[in-house]
Amino acid sequence: MNVTANSQPAQGIPTALRLVASIFEREVNERLLNELIERREEVCEALGSDPLPGLDLDNRAEAIESLAIEYCRLFIGPRGHIPPVESVVLGEGRYWGPSTEAVVEFYKAAGIAWNEDAPLLPDHISMELDCLALLEERRQNGLARTFAREHLLRWLPALVEHITTNAALAFYPAWGKALKAILEQLYHEEA
Repeated sequence: MNVTANSQPAQGIPTALRLVASIFEREVNERLLNELIERREEVCEALGSDPLPGLDLDNRAEAIESLAIEYCRLFIGPRGHIPPVESVVLGEGRYWGPSTEAVVEFYKAAGIAWNEDAPLLPDHISMELDCLALLEERRQNGLARTFAREHLLRWLPALVEHITTNAALAFYPAWGKALKAILEQLYHEEA
């Protein structure tokens, strides 16, 4: 990914966040699909459902193509899509809106280097999940909670609603709903 810093090897929550980040970063490739198939039991338990039904897993090329078509239809376009980018989902009317600037400022304040040449915007869901994973690795729980509440949890529900309403396959709704539930559980408001 494109968010970097000196940190310990990923375990637990950071590993899960990075796996979900890879799901939403771009179309599923053969390596990722093979990993999901190998870890299917673990993934099903974590998600509470199987995200792979309806895919011909005996024909991996066809499954990858089906997931690529779904990814493009949901997130790239040409019509009825919503890119998984905070500024877009929040309706700021453009890429690199005020929320993007706020994310970049958060990265700087938290000592997270963001590569300006990265192919993804700093407020892309994958970048924000990488940031959260890094904060968890550093055991910066307060910063992680602040980032999740001020960013991901503000716009993720609308993205999940879009995915759930428009998906033809179970894959992206399962991952989106699971991510939302995990973030709400980890970073809920304390009474």
